[in-house]
Amino acid sequence: MPGKSEEPQNTALVIKDPVIYEETMSRNDVVYWKKVYVEELEAFIKQELFSTVLKSVGHKVIGCKWVFKTKLNENGQVKYYKA
Repeated sequence: MPGKSEEPQNTALVIKDPVIYEETMSRNDVVYWKKVYVEELEAFIKQELFSTVLKSVGHKVIGCKWVFKTKLNENGQVKYYKA
């Protein structure tokens, strides 16, 4: 309406977190995701949380899944990436 002062719009950055690894690796921010997942793997290795073994016949392999989250600050800007 003419003559009415409008409040500035709060524009928060809307980020959709990737769901699968392949999606993560095809994004524009892939460099940040690679950094955090390498750090996570290195932490697992340092803490000796897993070991690689041969698959036994007749046994199921326990799978794993990466979960990627973008953490935002109070202004809606990216604070950090988490894998």
